[in-house]
Amino acid sequence: MFKSIQTCIYTVLLFLTSISEGISSELKTEKIILITLDGVRHQEIFNGLDLSILKATAKGKVTESSSYEEYWANNSIERRKKLMPFFWNFWMNQSGSIAGNQAKGSYVKLTNRLLFSYPGYSEILTGQARDDLIKSNDKIYNPSTTVLEFVKKNLKLNKNQVASFASWDVIPMIVQSQPNIIFTNGGYQAYEEKNNEVQLLNHLQFETLSPWDNVRHDEYTFRLGMYHLKKHEPTLLYLSLGETDDWAHEKRYDRVLDAIARFDSYFKELWRWINANNNYKDKTTIIITTDHGRGDNSLNWHSHNARIKDSRNAWLAIISPDCPLRGEWNDEEPVNMNQIAATISYFLGLDFRTQNPKAGRPIATITKSLKDNK
Repeated sequence: MFKSIQTCIYTVLLFLTSISEGISSELKTEKIILITLDGVRHQEIFNGLDLSILKATAKGKVTESSSYEEYWANNSIERRKKLMPFFWNFWMNQSGSIAGNQAKGSYVKLTNRLLFSYPGYSEILTGQARDDLIKSNDKIYNPSTTVLEFVKKNLKLNKNQVASFASWDVIPMIVQSQPNIIFTNGGYQAYEEKNNEVQLLNHLQFETLSPWDNVRHDEYTFRLGMYHLKKHEPTLLYLSLGETDDWAHEKRYDRVLDAIARFDSYFKELWRWINANNNYKDKTTIIITTDHGRGDNSLNWHSHNARIKDSRNAWLAIISPDCPLRGEWNDEEPVNMNQIAATISYFLGLDFRTQNPKAGRPIATITKSLKDNK
């Protein structure tokens, strides 16, 4: 009896895998770039500058502040375009789509109960909330196998082909369950490379310190990540940008806005490189999200935890040659953050649930669009 059950389970898994491979064999995606923007609220993504927060945090007259002059407009559509012009004017019009605008009936939510960084990142990367094991931001290896490890093993990739670059020095522990499985560079860490550009970046990151001991400026994370991308052309690259969360905790809303605008310039630079490289052009899927939300008003916007309800609300953007969805999702099936790992695997012809049956399933709206686009 036990053997017959085992055989049945094995047959089902083979069937599910064959379905995945059958669809993915016709997909264009060969490369995945996952980008997380730490603690970036859905409010700024969809509505741009929040005037009530700027009024509560600005020094002097609000209308004379640089943030107001740079990012304010009379309606939310124009405000978000001023904050992220490339993202909204180009990506979301021509190449991708985004979920999480609750005003349009779209919801993206975390399933973990703690609603801070390590649990959020782990949920994204492992497809499962592990509130039983992950209860802090302590620097420990992930108790579960991550999608980065899964992709590396199943596609038989070398260490440089699955890489993670992060501003926060805990990310190198979160992306892997054991040391030295994934190529990682995080926090104040030099990138070992005999190249003048890289050596300068290595030097400058220690000379231009951020206000935080364990988070370097995102500029260095992005530049080192781009160098690795150009040299090694990884199948899966993870960029974890973090200053937005730290400036928010410092109640520097102006710096949060500037950081988001800087992310937009990174996206534009990344996209130009992708489209100039034949190994990536029309073959790359980009997934962008955040590890948690935060407070929804001028009194608690800077914080996030289990007691702040809006900390559970997130957003998710997909830019893919395979996915025909464009713009904002309207009244689609809700998305949970524990579905991202399986969705990444799905694009690469893999079934992540063979690794972790408790992981969330691939996002139905995306997989349906892929099937319809065959």
